[in-house]
Amino acid sequence: MDSSIPDKEFLVRQREVLRLLNKVHEPNRFKEQAELGRSYDPTAHFSKYKNAVPVKRMVKEYMAGHMLPRGAIFTLFNNKHREEMITVFESFFFAEDWDTFYRTACWARDRVNEGQFIYALSVAVLHREDTRGIVLPPAYEIYPHLFVNSEVIHAAYKAKMRQEPAVVRMNFTGTIRNPEQRVAYLGEDVGMNSHHSHWHMDFPFWWKQEEYGVHKDRKGELFYYMHHQLIARFDAERLSNDLPIVEPLYWDEKIVDGFYPQTTYRVGGEFPARPDNFEFHDLEHIKVKDMMDYTRRIREAISQQAVVTRTGEMVSLNNTQGIDILGCMVEPSHDSKHPEYYGALHNYGHIMLGQITDPKGKFNMPPGVMEHFETATRDPAFFRLHKYIDNLFKLHKDLLPHYTMEELGFNGVTIQDLTVDDLVTYFEDFDIDMLNALDDTAELQDVDIKARVRRLNHKPFSVQVTVNSERDAMAVVRIFLAPKYDWFGQEIPINEKRLYMIEIDKFVTKVNKGTTVVQRKSSESSVTIPDRETTKVLTKRVEEALQGKTTYMVNKDVRHCGYPDRLLLPKGKKDGMIFTMYVIVTDYETEKVNDLPYDYEYGGAISYCGTLAGHKYPVNKPMGFPFDRQIDGDNFCTPNMFQKDVIITFKDTI
Repeated sequence: MDSSIPDKEFLVRQREVLRLLNKVHEPNRFKEQAELGRSYDPTAHFSKYKNAVPVKRMVKEYMAGHMLPRGAIFTLFNNKHREEMITVFESFFFAEDWDTFYRTACWARDRVNEGQFIYALSVAVLHREDTRGIVLPPAYEIYPHLFVNSEVIHAAYKAKMRQEPAVVRMNFTGTIRNPEQRVAYLGEDVGMNSHHSHWHMDFPFWWKQEEYGVHKDRKGELFYYMHHQLIARFDAERLSNDLPIVEPLYWDEKIVDGFYPQTTYRVGGEFPARPDNFEFHDLEHIKVKDMMDYTRRIREAISQQAVVTRTGEMVSLNNTQGIDILGCMVEPSHDSKHPEYYGALHNYGHIMLGQITDPKGKFNMPPGVMEHFETATRDPAFFRLHKYIDNLFKLHKDLLPHYTMEELGFNGVTIQDLTVDDLVTYFEDFDIDMLNALDDTAELQDVDIKARVRRLNHKPFSVQVTVNSERDAMAVVRIFLAPKYDWFGQEIPINEKRLYMIEIDKFVTKVNKGTTVVQRKSSESSVTIPDRETTKVLTKRVEEALQGKTTYMVNKDVRHCGYPDRLLLPKGKKDGMIFTMYVIVTDYETEKVNDLPYDYEYGGAISYCGTLAGHKYPVNKPMGFPFDRQIDGDNFCTPNMFQKDVIITFKDTI
């Protein structure tokens, strides 16, 4: 990683951000911040904001009592909630310097709804130049209620009342009578939930690129590819547990499998459950027929290979940029060519699933798990919704021409061999700090209470690729993994298997004339990030660095988005499960985009999470290349590709 030793000023900023996010549901315990929040008057410092309109609006709305009160449930999918949050974010983002940003955040800390505050502050920290490299606490420690079930919360409260340290075991939802229970460990994995929520912080659908001056390169394509990979990964996990691949849902059909989240809001009751065989119903502002119409119009645009804009112009989809336009349209992001016509298929889908048990608002039920990015993957219907959306993207990709042998090839370069260490997976225990889950008072001492959950992991492994080249060259190496057999035990043909390809790694390396052995460790994957440090450990390290006791290293490109490195491999089976590993090397010189060193890491996790800090996505080929388009089996394999069957073995104990 590209790390350096920060100055004291940076360390102070890191400490203050951690304090701002400490026990956000309670009044600020840090006296200096609380006093600053009380004494600072944003209306007296409008000249300190690049754009003072949002901060004017925020103060005015707060003073009038129009904003979502503290303690109320915030969801990004509620238009009013979101608009208020954007006003808070813009007040932070447009602050001219750190001092103004910090003072504005202290002002908002005890006034703004805590959900809106956490989200606005997090997105501002991720995108401001003067906060680059600041590490946010793990999402599951900021608001544990969204990540652990209500039994754990109750047990933690009991331990707190007794003032006794405790470790509370957390079980996954469902019972053995529910087949979906077999894969609950993936959808309910806190690292996976955290990755999904942080992706939507790095690439918010409401992001105004021109206004904010921060371009989100290939944002629509990343929306397609990240979610496509989540589905491919879920399908591999299902096959590992003797379940068929996930089926798409449809607006006019019943949702066969129900879901009982077993989680509770801090205030506002339990997350709503959905019984089996529930149907979609019209909501006040979203109708089932509208969803079918939006789908029809999107399919129409795909078949015509062109979308219509608000001004009636036609924009072609028949090129490598088509998927980016389509992704922005389906989500939809602020960059959708015509949101009124093509609708909000993805966002409305989340809302319809979230409100399915109380569509008329008759019982005033709180938002469902699908109405929070932090909890959405817990519901198996999340994957069904995204399979439905992914099939639309597949329609588009299937209309594009096959890759030619020239596009697939790398002249003078051949892969001679591929060797892979044993691939072994297992379950392990992981502890979540429950400090922020519990209400308390300044007089009541904090007690060490943790939720313990089972999670999937794998033994570290390496991949070795032996490459023969006629010249010195720079190569992009892409590594994929896909199940060899389907649920029926039939071998999956390559043109179908491409849909289940999981990208394991993508990196640039030097290839010398003659033979080069390229070795890559699983820990170096461009897909994943390691476990986040706990808030306690991070806070301690920052304090010790400020006192000069230790050295604190900072990576200015640090990423919070990224698939957990533990989940790089599907579970496999006890007696071994056969997957096929594919490697392709291509010419970096024809793909290079940025003028940066070839081994620059962009903070890691670029495969699913792209780049921040104004960088462009580092290679120009479509994401998922060469498996993103239809494959003609007779005209696909080139000397710069290699495939090998590998076995993933699951072990109960390691």
